[in-house]
Amino acid sequence: MKVALGLVAFAFKPVLGLLFFAAYAVYFWREIRGGDDDEDEGPDLEPLKFQPKAASPSTRAVAAQTALTLVVIFFASQLFVKQLDAIGPMLGLSAAVTALLLSPVATELPEIMNAVIWVRQGKTQLALANISGAMMIQATVPSGLGLLFTRWDFDAALLWSGLITMAAIVYLLMTMRGHRLTPARLTVAAGFYVVFALGLIPILA
Repeated sequence: MKVALGLVAFAFKPVLGLLFFAAYAVYFWREIRGGDDDEDEGPDLEPLKFQPKAASPSTRAVAAQTALTLVVIFFASQLFVKQLDAIGPMLGLSAAVTALLLSPVATELPEIMNAVIWVRQGKTQLALANISGAMMIQATVPSGLGLLFTRWDFDAALLWSGLITMAAIVYLLMTMRGHRLTPARLTVAAGFYVVFALGLIPILA
């Protein structure tokens, strides 16, 4: 849907961005309603930083630590975007191409590290939930903002990125539904990023 919307132009297209926010709201509500504490794996989580000695920290402490974390993420993201704006011209790349190539690597590294840490601790359910939740918010909220505040008009590079992404999704779905997912076949998925990067060369030439 996102790729298709990037290929057409009509007056009320920005309003459709609200559909992506609605999709995330439904996902969030279903996850909250369907959560099961019995599915937790491995040892207990580390104590809350704001109340390290409390076995069950207060809601205010949890909210305060979460709010502080979000503030740090906000200002760090501002710094990151400014650095991308500076790096792009240095490499001779447009802002859009710089974001396509470098931004995903930097933004997904924390998700990868979280997954690695949790898997090493035996908390595979947390690792999978972290990845799937990150992908869900990436697929909805940024797209909704893009539709609301930009023209959402795809050029060749953006269209190429959308097509390669869909190809990777189809590959993973077919592999998992066929119960043929192995570490080697999962590693093949990384090749789609290489194909994407190589495909940008003739597009930018």
